[in-house]
Amino acid sequence: MIILKAQGILYSSGEIFLNSLKSIHWKELSDKAQPNLPDTIRVELSISFDENELLSGKDGIVWGSYDLRQAEIIQNSLLAQNINSTISKIESSIKSIYLIKILLMEDITTAKDFIWKNEGGLRLKPDWTYTEGEANKSFELWLNGN
Repeated sequence: MIILKAQGILYSSGEIFLNSLKSIHWKELSDKAQPNLPDTIRVELSISFDENELLSGKDGIVWGSYDLRQAEIIQNSLLAQNINSTISKIESSIKSIYLIKILLMEDITTAKDFIWKNEGGLRLKPDWTYTEGEANKSFELWLNGN
């Protein structure tokens, strides 16, 4: 998921001036030699992360969804299992993602198992495994009792 996109101009000196009037030097971004591009060429930088890391339990985060409704229903399902959690929101340049964070470290494995690992749990697949704009079929099936 791309969480930041920035456009700017790359100068032959290696300086990249971003549209936000901030600058960064090529050497700060890469150990590779700067490509021999025309002076003052337009560039775009982006920062992204692998969404699947949101399922790892790192820092208590066990699930992410583009749909707040889905996150709230999963949070309530966890609460029914006596697992307390919070929902936080990450804004990106494209869409928002809602993260479910488990409050007690000893509950992380149980929560992951319940949400997506064990047959007796929800058995959900992450939103990003579906085509862009498509509903999370695994969530909808579980919600409808199928």
